[in-house]
Amino acid sequence: MLKKLLIVLLLTIFTEGVFAQDFHISGSNDDVKLKKDYLKATKEFNYRTGKKPLDFYIDFQLGVGGTNANISGTGSNNYETKSKLGFTTGALFYISLFDVVKFSSGLSFDGKSFSYKPINIVDPDPNQDTTKNEKYLTANYVNIPLNFNLGGMISEDFGLWFNGGPYLGILTSSPDNQKSGLGFKNFDLGLNGTVTANYVFAYPFSVIFGANLKYGGLNNLGSTKTVDAIHTLNYTFFSGLRFSL
Repeated sequence: MLKKLLIVLLLTIFTEGVFAQDFHISGSNDDVKLKKDYLKATKEFNYRTGKKPLDFYIDFQLGVGGTNANISGTGSNNYETKSKLGFTTGALFYISLFDVVKFSSGLSFDGKSFSYKPINIVDPDPNQDTTKNEKYLTANYVNIPLNFNLGGMISEDFGLWFNGGPYLGILTSSPDNQKSGLGFKNFDLGLNGTVTANYVFAYPFSVIFGANLKYGGLNNLGSTKTVDAIHTLNYTFFSGLRFSL
């Protein structure tokens, strides 16, 4: 009889211990989930109300635009240029350090193509087609910006942001410099500014719309016997998706 009582007692202690352990684990998981939900809700509230900006977010962009080129010739050499359609895509990340320093960087792929032709050619026949003198330069760049970031949420759903600073562009296409006669360089140093509006449709996701303006050729994109300097003005309009952390 005593032996049976000991067995029952041991089984009772073991069962209570298992149930207690399960209850503790379940309660711990609930606490962790509750804490995560609370932190997420707090972060979303702070972001929407502008009390604290995001520490890190990424913009995925897709857009279209054009490029105006300014080619300064040497002596009596002058050039007429026309803008051509180009596409842009890329991903930019934004970081806030201690709510003091805010900057953005990343990679963008921009098409900066244009056509050009000399305009110092004298045509004896005014009806003669001079488009044969027009040439097309394909210039596709990988751009790496280093921007300062300003802005924030102006309501719970809408935000407005400005980014501006220098950028370095690396030429990925290969125009024939001898054929073009422009001496086009393989890298572009310039300045850019971007205005972006975002709409938070399901935190942490936002849809974005914006416009970007790049002034290129601070390093002078071309220089030959007939070309003194080349500068570009690229403008794009884009849309995309923002993901915040």
